[in-house]
Amino acid sequence: MRRISTAAVIAGVAAVCLTACGGAVPEEGNTVQTGREEKAAQADFDINAWGDSITQGINGEGTSYPQVLEELTGIHTNNFGYSGDSSEEVLARSLAYGDQSEDVMVMQMGDNGGWDSFDELIAQYRIMIEKGGTDRYIIISSTDDPDDFEQIWGYTYEEIGLEDTWYEAELRKAFGEHLLIGRKYLIRNGLSVNGLRETEEDRTRAKKGSISLQLRNTALDNTHLNAAGYTALAHGVYEKGAELGYWE
Repeated sequence: MRRISTAAVIAGVAAVCLTACGGAVPEEGNTVQTGREEKAAQADFDINAWGDSITQGINGEGTSYPQVLEELTGIHTNNFGYSGDSSEEVLARSLAYGDQSEDVMVMQMGDNGGWDSFDELIAQYRIMIEKGGTDRYIIISSTDDPDDFEQIWGYTYEEIGLEDTWYEAELRKAFGEHLLIGRKYLIRNGLSVNGLRETEEDRTRAKKGSISLQLRNTALDNTHLNAAGYTALAHGVYEKGAELGYWE
């Protein structure tokens, strides 16, 4: 969906004033754009973030990864995350939304069920991509810890570290370079992105394949991220999009 940014409107008004008035725009009226703002003024697409409560930003105290992603890219980002949605419900909302051929789709779903086999979940992703009409997409795998048996993805107490979980491997096989392995990105970069110091507990958890508790609000639950966690996840999506050539 093509959008004309506020920055572009201001720049246009300034140009008209400069021509009509025959002089420089008054200093207090100047608009200084960063490189990202200038690119955003030229962007003719949205980023559509589809998912459940992780996308919505539950426990983030006002911070969500789509919000931070918009700040990083300068591109309007729609937060289509809805807490409690199953993969079937995320799929249905995406289909109802319609054509997304000009946009970039970012998707993370499945934590709340809605699939009987993993092949079914992969098929749901494929339908979203096909019906959205775009080949520009990113899929984020679950940020849950593999030893958290309270969650749908918990399956082992072994120290898997940065090895793929079984479901990460299946998503990688299905979607290749379009996959961002959220858990791994947060283990590798979640603390440094936020300027947080790694502790001995963090290193122990990383060996187990679990993300730092500094990226969660465990007083509330063990699955959602906190503001730092969502900020780091946004950086992961930003880097993946740049790698795929969606933005610079």
